[in-house]
Amino acid sequence: MEKLANIDLRLLQLFDAIYQTKNLSRAAEMLDLTQPAVSLALGRLRKHFDDPLFVRVGGSMTPTPTADQLQDMVANAIALLEATLSYQPHFNPQNDHREFRIAMTDIGQIVVLPAILNTLRDVAPNIQLDVQTITHALPEQLQHGEIDIALGFIPDMDGRFVQESLFEEGFACLVRQGHPRINQTMTPDDYAREDHVIVTTSGTGHLIIERSLKRLGIDRKVGVRIPNFLGLGTVVGNSDMIATLPRRAAAELGKAYGVQVMPPPVSLPSYHVRQHWHERMQRDPAHSWLRRMISAIFRAA
Repeated sequence: MEKLANIDLRLLQLFDAIYQTKNLSRAAEMLDLTQPAVSLALGRLRKHFDDPLFVRVGGSMTPTPTADQLQDMVANAIALLEATLSYQPHFNPQNDHREFRIAMTDIGQIVVLPAILNTLRDVAPNIQLDVQTITHALPEQLQHGEIDIALGFIPDMDGRFVQESLFEEGFACLVRQGHPRINQTMTPDDYAREDHVIVTTSGTGHLIIERSLKRLGIDRKVGVRIPNFLGLGTVVGNSDMIATLPRRAAAELGKAYGVQVMPPPVSLPSYHVRQHWHERMQRDPAHSWLRRMISAIFRAA
């Protein structure tokens, strides 16, 4: 470190200029230095490397074997230092390549992911996404940079993480077409009487449903518990069981599986879907761009 403190970019540039021109006067002109300043700087280089570096032969400064060995390293060091010192943080979504790792539930893949992919295709064609499932390890994954952004209803995130609300979400129910007891509307008695498909994956608001129903004195009859939403449309469409799930997901599954979408017959609170990230990514240009893009998608919606 002490040796490094004795060498700066200007000295390296001087070495390179003398090596290229073989002349102290022309090197001084290239760097806009006086000849005494060049002589003084060359003396510092000679002392540092314990070598004459350049010796006068006829009318030119001829490099020594040590200088010949140093030249490529000096040129590379100059290029690296100049690139480092001239670096300006930026991100060009049209041209830059980047992979983002986004954590979301399968319900996020139904509701959120298609809109993000459609926008990326138009404005950032070289961006790739690695979508992963939200797990209990999410805080550590965000902290260690294994996940860039988490999207969903994740109420247990702590103060290490920044968050932004994307939209407010409510609930709806799915019922198969031709249900023997439920037609166009559903009553609270219908809701309490029928068997339910319960989705227990994290980050989907199912705890909101359970707590709200408990306050109302309603105990759902569980027909089956499943760990995700992938099989929900098939189960509801081929049974008399009903399901309660976030409204936007219900609309998508209703269209995909031809099942009825109904408002819940009891009052259920809404919740906020948010994007979460670690504070160390707050000023990363590409990360900031992605967050703004995601936010803009759902503001427009």
